[in-house]
Amino acid sequence: MPPDRPSEHEPERAPDPGRARDLVRIVTLLGVVLLMPPAVTLFVTDARIGGMPVIVAYLFAVWLALIACARLLAHRLEPPPDPSRASVTPASTDLKPDGKPR
Repeated sequence: MPPDRPSEHEPERAPDPGRARDLVRIVTLLGVVLLMPPAVTLFVTDARIGGMPVIVAYLFAVWLALIACARLLAHRLEPPPDPSRASVTPASTDLKPDGKPR
């Protein structure tokens, strides 16, 4: 049985962008299914959560979950920073040490 975590001696694997793209597709399809009328109408009741109808709470919960998933997946899809472009910008070369233009 393989260990749940990599050992200290194994390098940590970089996130696989292909897997992240697949997850983006799955989250998109899941969002479409969860926001379709057949799924939404399951929550049409007179019940309330904190004074808010259940259907409204459901829609906001799905919306918030989709935003959170999109944020996490976008972070995984970001390209790694380029060290050669880390701190030098073209505008900073035209300034004196005191920050004023030359």
